[in-house]
Amino acid sequence: MDEKALHDEQRLMRMMRKTLTSIVRDTAPRDGNPSPLSEATVLGIKDCLLVISGRETELAQLTGRTLEERPHFSDETPNSHAVKISSIPKKTH
Repeated sequence: MDEKALHDEQRLMRMMRKTLTSIVRDTAPRDGNPSPLSEATVLGIKDCLLVISGRETELAQLTGRTLEERPHFSDETPNSHAVKISSIPKKTH
């Protein structure tokens, strides 16, 4: 599978996951009202999310990426900074 196809499939998986979780969020019972979704539908959504999650993991491994990547702002202060070894003075004993 070429890189573009993998990227497109990753995008598709992400879109499906976000859409399903939005549906669950929008139909969540509020104020003591029963859920409008049947138990079978809830189980079907859970199964779909498990399949999507598994495929996202496979795609991440195929592309050499991790699922731990998180977005960050360009002006965000980094958590660490590099120090050049050459800038460290040598000790004289």
